[in-house]
Amino acid sequence: MSSYHSPHPDGPDVQPEDPAAEERAEAANRLGEELEGNKTARQEELTHEIYEQLKAGSEVDDIKHLIARLSRAGTEDAAGRHRGHRATGGRS
Repeated sequence: MSSYHSPHPDGPDVQPEDPAAEERAEAANRLGEELEGNKTARQEELTHEIYEQLKAGSEVDDIKHLIARLSRAGTEDAAGRHRGHRATGGRS
C-alpha cells in the first residue's frame, strides 16, 4: 500500500493544467458564448437542420457539409458584426 497522497482530488494520474492550454480553453469558451448569444437567423436554421439530421440517425460524416456551412456562416456573420454592418454594397 502506498502512502503517496495526490494533491489532485481525481488521483495521482491527473497532471496539472498547462496555463497556455487553459487560456486557449477559456478563450474558446468565451467565443462560443459570444457566438451562441449572437446567433443569426441563418445560423439558427443551419443549427436546426444539423440537429434534425442527427436526430434522424445521420452520422457526423454524413453532415460535414452542413457543419462547414455553419462554420462559414458564423465566421461571415461575426466579420459583419465587427465591421459594424457597414457592408451595404459589397460581397454577400
